[in-house]
Amino acid sequence: MNVWNGVPAILYSMVHDEGIDPGLLSGLREVWTGGAACPEDLYRAFEARFGIQLRQSYGLTEAPTVVTMERVGDHHIPGSSGRPLPHLEVVIRDDAGRDLPPKELGEIVVRGTRRGPWASVYTPMTGYWHRDRLEPFEGDELYTGDVGYLDDAGNLFVKDRKKLVILRGGANVYPAEVERVIEAVPGVRGSAVLGIPDPRLGQRVVAAIEVDQGFALSPQDLIEHCRGQLARYKVPEAIVIVDSLPRNAMGKVQRAQLGELFDLDRPAPPGAALPGADSSVISGANGS
Repeated sequence: MNVWNGVPAILYSMVHDEGIDPGLLSGLREVWTGGAACPEDLYRAFEARFGIQLRQSYGLTEAPTVVTMERVGDHHIPGSSGRPLPHLEVVIRDDAGRDLPPKELGEIVVRGTRRGPWASVYTPMTGYWHRDRLEPFEGDELYTGDVGYLDDAGNLFVKDRKKLVILRGGANVYPAEVERVIEAVPGVRGSAVLGIPDPRLGQRVVAAIEVDQGFALSPQDLIEHCRGQLARYKVPEAIVIVDSLPRNAMGKVQRAQLGELFDLDRPAPPGAALPGADSSVISGANGS
């Protein structure tokens, strides 16, 4: 085998596992990652340790699987998931269904290419799986439910799942953006940013953080790091450090299971511990 792929959580474990001999990967020509955004620090750490360049991809089961990839020989663009495969096209749409120009944020829509040798050869899928049955859809386009944009060269930049966007005081907060900042901190193995209901702001930003065993990391340090990298309204207002985040077989964090770590009935007052935390909590980060 000389081509392999893994989610960022696995790559992180490989980089930090001193028991792995880098020589074991010497036969690999390409390593792809997907399923979640890969922090740039992890890119560099993986390449430094194993001598193999990582390539980000984007896909989803309904497409099916891979939609875009960073091509072999292409220069890595931070934050990019590469360009569509030859048989596919990606367009960005607003909520009214209008196509958006490059660098405009909207929903990612996938369809079979309409030009070139692959035209009319491929149909993304036959329908959506909903309530235990297949529901056909009209047309030949797949609305992914993901938010992102294309640059002038057609590279895709994925921001987050549309349903995960946190609406705080009328402003959009994309959890993946905050997670990338948090996961750049040495010792952070994983994170999940979500919104909890708030009677005044609509939602407040909170985060559950998974830290390497034996690594001393202060929640307050994480808050200060976020303040230096993010707009104030994006900084988590409560941080819970847990022993491990719930993940599925693909390594993706199961966010629905994290709500019990926070008081969903009302925002916690500044300085109050939130129920269910395995370790440390800092709340009232923004004081607003």
